[in-house]
Amino acid sequence: MSEEETGYGKPPKKHQFKKGVSGNPRGRPKGKKSFAALFKKLENEKITIQINGKTEKLTIEQAILKRVMIDSVVGKSSSARLYLETKQTILAMPDIAGMSASERNKQDQAILESFLNLLSPDLPDKLEGK
Repeated sequence: MSEEETGYGKPPKKHQFKKGVSGNPRGRPKGKKSFAALFKKLENEKITIQINGKTEKLTIEQAILKRVMIDSVVGKSSSARLYLETKQTILAMPDIAGMSASERNKQDQAILESFLNLLSPDLPDKLEGK
């Protein structure tokens, strides 16, 4: 018998994958969508709703936003809080529609630096090696 080198990352020859054969033969089922893809698909699905006797055809996302806004107007405090938090988040987001790629990169860098400062004020200096 010949002694073959085995150990971490070097399994014995009889246990190694054969050439042309996948280590995961079944793999991910074809057509199986991720949760995020399914979520995006469903939130853009159109539904018909009735508001004040009028029929409207909206996406699920639009219908949910409309429901939160209506509920916040009629005094449901949880909906009002959600509406205000969402609006505040949206207003805090930079408008990147008219920005060039270099401007967006600078904006992204500034966001990352502010995030690092939130984590630990001296973290950016540690990352730069100071």
